Amino acid sequence: MDKDEAFRLAEKELELFRALPYEEILSKIGHAEGYERTSESGEPYQVEFDYFFDDSENKNIRVAAMISFSLWTSFAPVSSDFIIAPTGEFIGEESI
Repeated sequence: MDKDEAFRLAEKELELFRALPYEEILSKIGHAEGYERTSESGEPYQVEFDYFFDDSENKNIRVAAMISFSLWTSFAPVSSDFIIAPTGEFIGEESI
């Protein structure tokens, strides 16, 4: 597995959380989640999700997915994230 594949996996894993309502993501703050998966190419990897206020004044939440697949990436995982506002809008993304 290389970093490009790991980044694609992080994006794919985040899609599950993009479908959740803000209130459900809010309930996850302070409770990181992690599990092991196997890539399509058969390589094992670990994914961890973290949820925290990106902007506590406006209550925007950042959801981050971190992928590690080797000793090196366990110290510097490949990551991707998104920010969701209380209105359900994604911050910093263009609408299509």
